[in-house]
Amino acid sequence: MRQEKTRKYQFADGKAGKNGRPGNAAWRRLAIAGALYAWMTVTVSLAQVAEPQVWPYAGSSLWHWVTPLTDLTPEQIEAVFKKTITEETAFLDSKFGASVFFARKIRITKGKARKRKEYKERPEKADNLRIEAEWQSGYLNQYRGQSYCFIALDSIRSLDLHFLPNPRELFAKAPPGRNWNVNILAGSRFSFFFALEDTARAFINAAASLLEQRGLALRFSRFGLMWENVTPAQAADMGRPVGEGVLVTMVARSGPAGRAGILPLDVILEVDGAKVKNFSHFSLLLDGIAPGSQAALLLLRRLKDPHDYPEPTAWNTLIVEMEAR
Repeated sequence: MRQEKTRKYQFADGKAGKNGRPGNAAWRRLAIAGALYAWMTVTVSLAQVAEPQVWPYAGSSLWHWVTPLTDLTPEQIEAVFKKTITEETAFLDSKFGASVFFARKIRITKGKARKRKEYKERPEKADNLRIEAEWQSGYLNQYRGQSYCFIALDSIRSLDLHFLPNPRELFAKAPPGRNWNVNILAGSRFSFFFALEDTARAFINAAASLLEQRGLALRFSRFGLMWENVTPAQAADMGRPVGEGVLVTMVARSGPAGRAGILPLDVILEVDGAKVKNFSHFSLLLDGIAPGSQAALLLLRRLKDPHDYPEPTAWNTLIVEMEAR
């Protein structure tokens, strides 16, 4: 019977353990080297991830201006909901980020008795939008089940419409082939995904009509404009003092801001000659513009795309006229 020889491996300390395995000193050195390599890898990766970008990525979302119909009859609303189900509409609930839901039935139900007492004159204001759905979860959506969710109508604060060329750029669980996105802000955010623009707009009309019938307020953007404060890094890139202007992050197509020619990453410095200080100050200035009137906005626009040309570059100054909704 042939006896197999034990192969010994030499390590940095010149010693091998029993049966050719590394000795304690060698294990310690290997462990230290491995830990050092892992630390360097994680540190470099975190540094790459954490490196801030001066200018945000505007993304490929196309925000669409919406002026909803609010006079749909109960029969028309029910027809819209049936069409929504037939077209396999999906939605995401921000409270359950790992799951995608497919609507199977949509109807209006009465709110809880305690909540209806809050609306003594109009108890129907406490009604809910009840959605029965099939949920899918897991990396491959391998876990499935049935559930339902309630959206209290009096909690709905806003609705908006987007076309997403690549929905998963913003929503990891967004289903393929449904590029029209309706967001309902109602405490948490419910993001619905439609295959057809007509169905998405009809869904907005149905929701707006439900609220109108119950005397509930629904807010839509007056200008089709989203903005945020200018950061110190952005101010430095523009060569301007901190605390001046706001950065435009999104503009609705066919909305007042879009028609005026305002673009994402424009910086708004003045409204009708009043210098813009920050986010909240700009909101106050816009609130002071009467519906139907024009406002003159002083803008700064970077002449080169900051993502293609990150180095400081020239800025153009322009004035646009924007009509208030």
